[in-house]
Amino acid sequence: MNYIITSILSLFFAFNAIFTIPYQEVESAFAQGNAAKIMNLGTTKMLISIEGSEGIYSKSQGTQVLNNFFKNNPPKSFSYGFKGKDSGASTFAMGEYHSNSVFRVSIKFKNVNTQHQIESITITPQK
Repeated sequence: MNYIITSILSLFFAFNAIFTIPYQEVESAFAQGNAAKIMNLGTTKMLISIEGSEGIYSKSQGTQVLNNFFKNNPPKSFSYGFKGKDSGASTFAMGEYHSNSVFRVSIKFKNVNTQHQIESITITPQK
């Protein structure tokens, strides 16, 4: 009986880990200005919009775009103001990126092969 309960709990925790949205990893990457980590948490092609300039980028191109943003706006902190639902085909989150200015960051996550990945990032100056 203990074996059955242990097995069920193990499966529960394994599936829960698979479907977890990487909020903490994204928060840490933005706080550190780590463009490569952000792009590694994303889909193969990602929509990135920074201050009205947008494009669909591969991981290497997106890393360059985000590195340029972080170079011009060195990180001080990042925190979420809103996190969407923890399940479903997609969800989103909104946060604030603090540098010399404050930026609103909107992140859309998409469920790809049982793993939530970043589908798009929009960064706009806070007014």
